Amino acid sequence: MEESRAFLAEESSGEPAGTVKDLSKYVPEARRKPGELGTAAIMFLIGALGYYFALDMTSGEYSSPSVFPKLASTVIMACSAVNFLKALRRGKPGTETTLTGYLLPLDVVVVVVLLVAYCFALPRLHFVASSYAFMVIGMVYLQRGKNIVRALLISAVSLAVLVAVFRYLFLVILP
Repeated sequence: MEESRAFLAEESSGEPAGTVKDLSKYVPEARRKPGELGTAAIMFLIGALGYYFALDMTSGEYSSPSVFPKLASTVIMACSAVNFLKALRRGKPGTETTLTGYLLPLDVVVVVVLLVAYCFALPRLHFVASSYAFMVIGMVYLQRGKNIVRALLISAVSLAVLVAVFRYLFLVILP
């Protein structure tokens, strides 16, 4: 119990974004994330829009094709309303975290840059070489330079399975 209080105190104190969290125990956060209220409100509106469009599908009978879209829209609206109310109860997001900083941490930016580089390398190096390079570089970066041999092996095995399945089983011509 004392351990979870210490963890919660660290979480609400605004620790650096690069710190690794212990995910073995669930501890609710004291502050809401930036954009959490807006996302819940948008999801509620999407659910309401889905329900509105489902009303035009057919009659109001239980066996009509509009039953499932209405049910799914109702579930979306209910879940987003619960998330909105839960977010209202938590404290405001800290000033140290911005929405863009939360949505685009450095790891996400680096992987997007790697994906763009992969798109440029694919026509020049073809599928096998560019995919292998992308997987190895991505794994080495995300593991912070550790386990390079394991990244090389996992990438090779994964790529071999992908090529075998798509080229020889599904008969897909890879780029």
